[in-house]
This record gives sequence, C-alpha cells and structure tokens, in this order.
Amino acid sequence: MLDGNTISINEARPRLTEVVQAAERGPITITKNGRPVAMVVSAEEWEELRATLEVLGNPAMQRDLSDYEQARQAGTLITHAHDEVIGEARQRG
Repeated sequence: MLDGNTISINEARPRLTEVVQAAERGPITITKNGRPVAMVVSAEEWEELRATLEVLGNPAMQRDLSDYEQARQAGTLITHAHDEVIGEARQRG
C-alpha cells in the first residue's frame, strides 16, 4: 500500500498498479530528484477538473453562474435541465 500522497518516479515505476489504486482515493504526486513533476488522479477527478476548467475558461458560462447566484439570492431562481444549460452556454461561448 502506498504511504502518503507522494512517490518518486523510480519508486512508482514498478508499483504503477498500486499508484493508480491510490489515486482513486486522492491525487498522487510523482517526484523526480525530489521535485514534483507529475500528478496521478482518478478518471472521476480528472473529469471534474476538466469541467471546472471549462467553466473558468468560458466567459458565457461564468456570466450564467453569476446570473444564477444573483437569482438564487433574490429568490427568483428558475431551474433548467443541466444538459439544456450546458448546451446553450456552449452555443454562446
């Protein structure tokens, strides 16, 4: 079992299966000469990160989130299906 969340590249190489299993519980830092050079994350976490980056890099989606928060605070929130909102934001962005 992998101790902690950091492992050297030389230690990781023969223990790849173990590193991948540990990444399912949380990110693993791979080091080379004591310096971080790579991260191993689960597929689920990677998809969450990609979705976050998509929102952060898309001004239209950021405006939608801002509008959502204003409507939520004002008590005038109207809900829509997730796919509908994402599709509209992608068309605008």
